[in-house]
Amino acid sequence: MTQIKLDSQLRKKELYIFLVRTDSFFSRVIALFTKTDYTHASIGFDPCCNSLYSFARIYTPLPIPAGFVKESTKTGLLSLSPNAPCAVYRLYVTEQTYEDISKELQRMYLNKEKYGYNYLGPICCFFGIPFKRKHHYFCSQFVAELLERHRAVTLSKPASLYHPRDIGKLDGLKLIYEGRLSDLTPESVGRSVKKSVQGRELVRSENAE
Repeated sequence: MTQIKLDSQLRKKELYIFLVRTDSFFSRVIALFTKTDYTHASIGFDPCCNSLYSFARIYTPLPIPAGFVKESTKTGLLSLSPNAPCAVYRLYVTEQTYEDISKELQRMYLNKEKYGYNYLGPICCFFGIPFKRKHHYFCSQFVAELLERHRAVTLSKPASLYHPRDIGKLDGLKLIYEGRLSDLTPESVGRSVKKSVQGRELVRSENAE
């Protein structure tokens, strides 16, 4: 009990996981086959997701080439999909973990030419086949592996088998926003999920009976 309490006290810093389904052709195709609400995952340090890191298209109009990118909900492809459904999750981590992840993301961005997109990854992930290639990732694989490498979460399967929908189910993540991308504001964070969370609790209660 003491160890659990101590660990909770040490986890003071916050990371944010952003999930979205944009209006792009490839996003619609992925959603069609996976039957999921979200098709892209990113990680950042603020709840409104103005600065995010992930693996995605490098140039807004073109799906290829893709690689390690810095994203924002205010620019690029995300800004072209104001009605896109999205979700933001908060994850508490220790100060050391926060600093280590921040430094790694900065280092990766400074050397972004070294990294590439794991094009076969999403296909293999769909069929349940782990596929890893050095310095190559797809979005949710990258987020899952980064969090596990710094002991922020524990994965139940290889990172290359994590769909964006799986990221939101990781232990320790708390949903703080769910709704349209254009409605993601400091005021809406936290408030938007109260009704949906209450609804889910009601469903769980009815199922338990």
